[in-house]
Amino acid sequence: MASRAWEIAERLSLPLLYAELRARGSGAASAFTEETLSFGPSAEQHVLLVCPRNVRPGAPLVYFLHGGSWRHGSPGDFRAVGRFLARNGYVTALGGYRLLPGSVFPAQLHDAVDGMAEAVRHLKDTGRPPAAVVLAGQSAGAHLAALAAFDVETRRSRGLGDLPLSGVLAVSGVLDLEVLCPDRSACPLVRDLMGGDDGWECADPARFVHGGPMIPVLALHGSRDPLVPVEVAASFVLRANGAEGDHAVFAADPKGHHSDLIRVFFGTSSLTPTMLAWLEDVTAP
Repeated sequence: MASRAWEIAERLSLPLLYAELRARGSGAASAFTEETLSFGPSAEQHVLLVCPRNVRPGAPLVYFLHGGSWRHGSPGDFRAVGRFLARNGYVTALGGYRLLPGSVFPAQLHDAVDGMAEAVRHLKDTGRPPAAVVLAGQSAGAHLAALAAFDVETRRSRGLGDLPLSGVLAVSGVLDLEVLCPDRSACPLVRDLMGGDDGWECADPARFVHGGPMIPVLALHGSRDPLVPVEVAASFVLRANGAEGDHAVFAADPKGHHSDLIRVFFGTSSLTPTMLAWLEDVTAP
């Protein structure tokens, strides 16, 4: 009964939430510079780079991947995220990736890595090399961010294996497919992403995080999430830390659902101070 009520609340909140997201990202912004970088032939393969106009040397880069069930969304839809982070001193690259149904996995992962590589290359070529890089994402984008961080072989195969990562920020993330989908037939969105029932282990961030590189993680989740239960993020953090680690941190909004966690980037969420303090800590020299 509770989960049904949470689902209704999620659906009812979406129109106002996305209207606010668009409004916060609209209009000219004299405090920022914005550039669009292409990294492939598809129109979806682009990065929207948002920088503080007076960016300090070595300013950290947050590479953010949008949500949308791997089927919807674009960097421009999440311009507000880049502007919020830029106001807090971060260069932000909003990464696009090829979407369903035109492209299935691993195209999305490849684009997450290639887009990040293009953003880092561009910043270096224009005299703004980042001193730290954080991978971030929301919902499906958090899934791709975690994969791009912890699937080291894919990063290496695409020429980015030597890039040191300072952290992974996952908001409402699809982080553990075994916990989310014990019955694969009940997970049509993931089946669409994978093009069927095979090879899911290659797209499961939890399979890579245990025993992987000890990259700091902050997983933010709503306790009332009707789409990706809070246990999914909690399980990922437990796997990341293993028996003795403490580099992965989990924080829940007890009243949060799924999409509304994007408000951490509006500055209106109770989890915003937690996120900003963590970003400052992991990107400190």
